Amino acid sequence: MILQETFQSLSHSFRRSFHCTTRSSQALYGWGQTKALPLTRDPTVFTQPTLLQEQTDYALPASANITHMAAGWGHSLLGTKEHVYGFGLNRSHQLGQPDKDHVILSLKNNRSLRGVVCGREHSHIVLTDNDKLNDIIYSMGNNMYGQLGIGQSKSTQPGHFVMCKQPTVIPTNSYDGRITDIVCGLDNTIFATDANKIYAMGWGADGQLGQGPGLSSDTNIPSCLPLNKSIQKLSSSTDFTLALDREGGLWVWGNSEYGQGMQGEKIDRILDPLPVTMMERKTIVDIAAGGPFSVILTDEGQVYTCGYGSIGLGKEVIETLSLQKVKGLDKIIRVFAATDYAAALSESGDLFTWGLNGQSGRLGLGHHQHEFIAKQVLFNNNKVIDVVLGTNHAMALCI
Repeated sequence: MILQETFQSLSHSFRRSFHCTTRSSQALYGWGQTKALPLTRDPTVFTQPTLLQEQTDYALPASANITHMAAGWGHSLLGTKEHVYGFGLNRSHQLGQPDKDHVILSLKNNRSLRGVVCGREHSHIVLTDNDKLNDIIYSMGNNMYGQLGIGQSKSTQPGHFVMCKQPTVIPTNSYDGRITDIVCGLDNTIFATDANKIYAMGWGADGQLGQGPGLSSDTNIPSCLPLNKSIQKLSSSTDFTLALDREGGLWVWGNSEYGQGMQGEKIDRILDPLPVTMMERKTIVDIAAGGPFSVILTDEGQVYTCGYGSIGLGKEVIETLSLQKVKGLDKIIRVFAATDYAAALSESGDLFTWGLNGQSGRLGLGHHQHEFIAKQVLFNNNKVIDVVLGTNHAMALCI
């Protein structure tokens, strides 16, 4: 089943994750590489949050009420009640239409948007069929490793660059239950269902598919992990995954060569989901998987990190094999992470970032320097309610 059966493709170009919100009076801010933001301008950078609706080249209708957001390596997806908008890099057709860098897909009346997620050069759109009351995952973009889950990859089409130019459905008989969460690593995809199952597809060399001891091959169909848990949240951005179950248990698999797997030691590859026991005396309420680090939020509003890099512990601490409290944060309600930087959102709607910055200005702090402790990102008297972090760009939805 392909694009025409579910979406009405608009022929003209226009000038979370299950991240979602239904608030009105929205203000959408963006920073970092502008190519992946809803703008039509030539690539440049915003080093601090810029109200996109005030840009003369803003590429969304003024009436668009954003309900879902996702950010990948160089592209973004924004969802509304009726449309999915795509922006940015599209060389693998990860926006769902070929040869454009700004795309709009229109949902048919009997389909409701559940979520959008982005990887390096692939994307997924999750819809609910309101007639059949089941969920459908549509995949698009690079499929060299089988990350789209549709039964194709470079192993089935040797010598070809394998990709899907338009949204293509993952067969619903290849997994059990309705989708509860879905995330992308760089070249893999993980999703959970209400049947207490977790499925993975794509690149598996670092154990990011979590298939079990001795299993690190790629897979091009949803492959069930040996972990039967009801999952409240998944998190991934590179080559390892965190899973928080509904009983408060935390699990990890994939690359842990920097100690980001929170096992108290460096492990080259975690092939089988392992429990994280470092926080057994605290209640974990949110998780975020960066590149060489992890970020954990407790019900006390405190943020902890483990791994390597500019991880919010000051210049003197760039590596830790135990979870350490990030400095200067309090009353935090959500955490976020991408390859080399992280963010935290407070209950008052304030956003803080830390990590490696560079030419993209992706920390949103008005400069290009790295930050080794959390710093507040300044908005124009707006309260942040949702955030997505791409590799070199970010967006925040405010009220």
